[in-house]
Amino acid sequence: MAAAHLHPVTPGERSAHGGRPVLKAHGSRNDIFVVDGAPLDHFATADELTRAVRLLCDRKRGLGSDGAYFVADHGDGTARAWFYNPDGSEALLCGNGMRCAGRILLDRHQADSVVVEQGPYAFTVRDRGRTSHGVREVSVELPAVDFAPGTPIVAEAGPHGEYVDRLLPAFHPSRNVTAVAVPNSHLITVVDAYDEAELIETGRRVAGSPEVFPIGANLSFVRPLSDDEVFVHTYERGAGLTPSCGSGIAASRATLSRLGRVEPERPVTVRNPGGVARSFLQPVGDVWQPVLEGNATLVYEAELDPAVLLGDGPVEYAGAAHMTEISAFAELSRENMKVLHEAGIHPTEV
Repeated sequence: MAAAHLHPVTPGERSAHGGRPVLKAHGSRNDIFVVDGAPLDHFATADELTRAVRLLCDRKRGLGSDGAYFVADHGDGTARAWFYNPDGSEALLCGNGMRCAGRILLDRHQADSVVVEQGPYAFTVRDRGRTSHGVREVSVELPAVDFAPGTPIVAEAGPHGEYVDRLLPAFHPSRNVTAVAVPNSHLITVVDAYDEAELIETGRRVAGSPEVFPIGANLSFVRPLSDDEVFVHTYERGAGLTPSCGSGIAASRATLSRLGRVEPERPVTVRNPGGVARSFLQPVGDVWQPVLEGNATLVYEAELDPAVLLGDGPVEYAGAAHMTEISAFAELSRENMKVLHEAGIHPTEV
């Protein structure tokens, strides 16, 4: 079967065929597509949308990514966004993806900050300049963390019950776990040595125990490297090991403060297999609002053609990539992996 193509287009430009741009970007190698416009600007029904997202994100038949953000720009420094997982299901948050969506709006409006609404939340995204490698960075203010969510992450905690630093045999025979919503559900364990096979086994155990973890959860192992630096690797529900998880970084950072290991407002460098981020907590009343800061790297732009994405694939892209940005991030990534290897950490680069 011949491949269908998505063609290059300048950001913000509409083609002669009426299409809009779709831009591929990544935050700590968590790669996503940012599509200009609301979902139903492009597709007539929810079923069409699901089908298109699945093909777009498919790494064999489509262009491949960890999800897609649709962003309706209001033109005044605000926008509304919708995020879809690779299986076409909608999610309330993709922290790394929000970095990418926000960066595109910052560039478009030449602004220092923008506000992106998604579901009941409003995310402020700020420009943080470039690293010494030339990597563009932004920060995102995420929803407040909740250690006592109304919908329990661990069944025995019950509604609005905490589950903090406790041993749970169904989770692991010897490691304590903390449950926290950001608003995605997370389980966090601080370890003194990183064992990737153990992380995978524990993540699978969580996924296979719905009677204990009724809504499922992402699982992160956190290994401190110094007083203000940690390594975090996340096993995401439905996806397995990922290079980075933005909400996992926020959940891990909040857990460190909940356990009394670091003051909330102190910035902590978080190293993932996918890159380097920083996070701290802003006290807002009696809750903590995590701030996530890291790269938002452009990969390439194409024209969104709904007809192509409603076909059977395969889909190809033949345009030019943002090689300067890609090369700058590759330098930062090599430096990050060198630090991890020197610390005795050798994660699989998924």
